[in-house]
Amino acid sequence: MKTIVSRAAAVLALWLTTALAIPTARAAEISARPHVRVGIDMKLGKYIPMNLVFKGEDGRNVTLKEISGGKPLIIDMAYYTCPGICDAVLAGLTAALDKVTETPGKDFNVATISFDPADTPAIAMKKKEMYWGLLRRPFPADDWRFLTGDSATIHDLTNSMGFYFMRDKYLKFTHPTALIVVDKNGKIIRYIQGTSFAPVDLKMAIMEAQTGTPEQIISSVLAVCFSRDPKSNQLVFNILQVVGIGTMVFIAGFIVFLRSTKKKFQKSNTALGEVSPRERS
Repeated sequence: MKTIVSRAAAVLALWLTTALAIPTARAAEISARPHVRVGIDMKLGKYIPMNLVFKGEDGRNVTLKEISGGKPLIIDMAYYTCPGICDAVLAGLTAALDKVTETPGKDFNVATISFDPADTPAIAMKKKEMYWGLLRRPFPADDWRFLTGDSATIHDLTNSMGFYFMRDKYLKFTHPTALIVVDKNGKIIRYIQGTSFAPVDLKMAIMEAQTGTPEQIISSVLAVCFSRDPKSNQLVFNILQVVGIGTMVFIAGFIVFLRSTKKKFQKSNTALGEVSPRERS
């Protein structure tokens, strides 16, 4: 019986270790990829310079640290004259911000930052009025800022977060799409790629940023229970995987229970004066 319990515990430990290691190994593989001209090189756990000075939509200088205000910061990199995909990201962000239960200004803040040095505060204000104005929940204007900056400041930021873009032959930008979530100190916690964002992803990113724990650590546990549906871009409960874990835990627990019950039964018989097999021999 002891051997069976030991084997069951070893199999369970091996299964859990493998399941939790896959997401972490995948994140490490992604972060180790060589730099690309256009795309994202994930730098989870690295820091962006929070003292960089940008201009707000009101034309005043402001640092990322001031915008963060000691809270997690959701960063959307865009350019305000983008003919399409940047607006899709902003629409997706607006929809997600409407559904997260966390409170803006208390639990997190948001910054949309243009990587086009030609963009101006006036253009930023128009873009803010368009998307911040779509929010249906109470959302203080100072908790979602639209920023512009010079070329050097922009590249200091994008290089630190591994966000790489370039102008194409039509003088437009070819660029990736993602939200970058950092903690109050500028540590990169999570990249949420795409143009639409599940509120649960944003919620988890905010929670991770509040603890200062990068995605590959906490999400390794979540990945055991959830996977992403590529069609809907939503997290889907892995019922088979969770049932498998539950079954193994139940079997191991049941074996331990049987062993414990057997010992209690033997002790009870001994107390009643029955002779054990060892005593008969």
